[in-house]
Parts: sequence; C-alpha cells; structure tokens
Amino acid sequence: MPTLTAFHAARHYPADARRGDAPAGMHVADSFGDVAAEYDALSTRAGLVDRSDRGRVVVTGADRARWLSGLVTNVVQTLDSGSGNYAFALDPRGRVVFDVIILAVGEALWLDVDGEVVAAALKHLDRYLFSESVRLADASAEDARLAVYGPSAVDVARALGNTNFAALPALGHLLVGPDVRLVRNDLGRVPGFELIVPREQAAAWWDRLVEAGAQPAGWQAFHALRIEAGVPWLGLDIDEQVLPPETGQIERGISLSKGCFVGYEILERMRSRGALARRLVGLRAEGGGALAAGDVLRQGGGVVGRVTSVARHPRTGRWIGLGYLKTGLPSHDGIVAGESGQSVVIVPLPAA
Repeated sequence: MPTLTAFHAARHYPADARRGDAPAGMHVADSFGDVAAEYDALSTRAGLVDRSDRGRVVVTGADRARWLSGLVTNVVQTLDSGSGNYAFALDPRGRVVFDVIILAVGEALWLDVDGEVVAAALKHLDRYLFSESVRLADASAEDARLAVYGPSAVDVARALGNTNFAALPALGHLLVGPDVRLVRNDLGRVPGFELIVPREQAAAWWDRLVEAGAQPAGWQAFHALRIEAGVPWLGLDIDEQVLPPETGQIERGISLSKGCFVGYEILERMRSRGALARRLVGLRAEGGGALAAGDVLRQGGGVVGRVTSVARHPRTGRWIGLGYLKTGLPSHDGIVAGESGQSVVIVPLPAA
C-alpha cells in the first residue's frame, strides 16, 4: 500500500494537497489546489516538486568505472568527482532496460534511477558482475528527493549558499549541507536542480526551500512542463519497445566513441546506416479534444505511431503529449489519434 512521502510532515507542505499516482510506492501530490498557478511557478519563477519517485544504487570498488562503462551508453571512466552523465542500460538487442543518471561521488558512483525499477536494475547489473572488484547497494531508503525548477532556481540555489549555480554544468553536483547534495538537472530549457537529502531531514529541507522562494507544485503541472520540454519518462515514453536514438536523447545520453557496451552493435548499425524508423515528437490535440496514452496515431488510414505521455495544459486547457512517429513521412498533415480520430498537430521539441 502506498505511503506518504517524507515531505508531508513539513510545516509548509500545503494541507490541500491532492494525492495522485504512487510512484515507487509513495503518495505524491497531483496538485496543491491550483494547477495553473503551480505551472506558472515552474515555468516563470521557481516551483518545488516532490521527487520521491527516484531511487539510488551505489556502486563501489576499484573496477566500478571500467565495469559500468561496458553496461551503459555514455562515458563513465572520464567522470571526475562532482560530475555526472545521463545514459541508458540496454539489453543485447539494443532495447532499453532502464535509463540512469550517473553521479561520480568520491570513491563511488551513484546511479539515480526510477524508484520502481531499482530491483530490476540491480538484477540486470548483477548479471554482468563476475570477478570484478565491484559492489552494488540499494541506498534508496536513506534518501529523500526534491527538486526546484524555473528561471528563479538560481536565486533559490543562492539562498542555500550556492553562489555559482549558473556556472554548474548539467548534472554537476556539490554539497550544500552535511550529507545534502545539490545536482544541476534542468528540465529542457527550464533551469533546475535536485536535492538528495537524508530522509530524516526531508521536512526541514522542504520548508527551507519554500522560505527561499520556491512554490510547491504537483505532478500535473510538473508533467505538463516535462512533456513540453520533450523529456522522456521511463514506463511511459521509454519501454522495452524503444531504442535509445528514438528518444531524442542522442547528444545527452549516447557516446558511440567511448568503446563497446551491451547493445553497442545495434546502435552503431543504426548510426552507420542512418536508420531511424521513428522518433519522439511533441503532440497537441486540436479543437478541444483529448489525447490518451496508448492511442494509435494514423495518417490516411495507416498506422504511423503511438501516443506515450499526455497532460492537459494548465494554461490553455488543451491536451498535449509525447509520442513516437514514423520518420520519412512526406508531411505531418492529417494525423489523428485514437478511435475517435482526434486531429493532432506535431509540435517541435522542446516546446518550453
């Protein structure tokens, strides 16, 4: 049964929070009463989001970087402490098992993964662990996770004592308190950071961020902004049907020059042949109609894709989404979604 997240005990956690989905067995707020105001905070000022959906695996041992490099799509061995990368872990067919943020922290690598796949990630990694000096540990229960997104995230970070936030590279990270790590993690073009804090300090850090100017925002507003940013989500836009280049995250998450890794041959073949059968695109329903995840996209009666993520835009009320669309279509005119034949416009990403 889902449990309340560690932030519910905070003084500044709004009492009118509406519970929504329960990622990783946690109740996170769908909204705090005004989705439009929460979206405005995230997109124009600074919004505070409960990220209790995330989990953390710690990799230690002398061979950790070399070993992990053979299992993920991005560079690992050149990461200095305080830096990070986004990557995919693949099966031998090149299909995504999970996506991951890799943080180099001293003599360890932290794997920031979706909390619902921690057990599966550990099982997958352990399958490739033989005689290497590597140890894996699930540290998810030790942490609480929260994030600030918006143009004023820099001001909130400054209030925490981080005066060089604007210069921090993507997924760069540093300590802003005892055992409290700030990670630069923008949402598309929207600046942002996450805090990984000891679970027993969760409520205090939520209050501190609110007092520094961040407005609590629920998952309805957060996912609308994520969809506009074109950021794919594991379990929705990323599943066992997806090949990494199709997600639009090639520059961010794939390095074919670093050497072989599980699934490398498939991705290299796609690159050398210029073969990308489909790609992630932005979607917008026309005429006030709705979209639903799983809707089939059709053009001229033929199947050309599928809808993967949807949200009702907090400002306009229109349904927006992400989905996979065949490449090489002569035009994007006449595309419809679902059995109702809802007219859909293809939107360039990022849209925010």
